[in-house]
Amino acid sequence: MPRPPVLTRAASAADVDVLVGLWNELRQVGGRAERAVNPVALPDIGERLLQAIASPDCRVVLACAGGEPAGMAVLRAVQPDALSDSRLVQISHVVVAPGKRRRGVGHALVTAAADFADDAGIEHVVAGLYPSLRDASRFYARLGFAPVMVQRVAPVAILRRRLSSDGGSQRVDDLVRRRNRLRRPVPAQRATAAMTEPVD
Repeated sequence: MPRPPVLTRAASAADVDVLVGLWNELRQVGGRAERAVNPVALPDIGERLLQAIASPDCRVVLACAGGEPAGMAVLRAVQPDALSDSRLVQISHVVVAPGKRRRGVGHALVTAAADFADDAGIEHVVAGLYPSLRDASRFYARLGFAPVMVQRVAPVAILRRRLSSDGGSQRVDDLVRRRNRLRRPVPAQRATAAMTEPVD
C-alpha cells in the first residue's frame, strides 16, 4: 500500500493545539545542556507559537500525511549579524511525529523552507543543530547543508568564573615556570668547570 503524500501548509491560529502537541515531542530529543539553552518546557508555548504565526518574518509550517499532523518547523527570515547586508531563512524547531518518521516529512519541511526563501527573495537556508543529533546532521548534509561556523554557548555565571580564574591561573603558571627554571640542576660541564677553577 503506497504511503500518503506529505503536504505542508502555513499553520494558523486554529492549529496551535496540534503544534503544541508536536512541540512536546522535542522533550524526547537533545541532552540536558541543550535543554538548558533552549528549554522545551515553556508554559506559554501556545502564545509564542501564535506570535510566530502572526509575524511577517516568520512562517510556522505544519506537515500532514494522510490528513494527520506529521511534523512542524518554524521558519524565520533573519539577518545573520548586525554587519551583514544579506538575509537568510533559519529553519528551527523541526519535529516529526513518532510513527511518521522516514516517510518524507523532513524533506517536505525543508522544501517549505526553500519555498519561503524563494517567496522572500532570500538565497540561503540555515539549520542550527545540536551536536548530539547525529541523524539530523546527516539528513541535512545529504540535502547539501554544509557547516559554516561553530557556535559555542556558555552560561554567563560560568563564563565570569572562568574568566576571573584564567587570569589568576596564568599568573600561577608563570610563577611555576620561573621557579622551575631556578631549580634546574647546573649542567655537568659548568659544574666541572666550577670545581676545577682555583680558589683564592
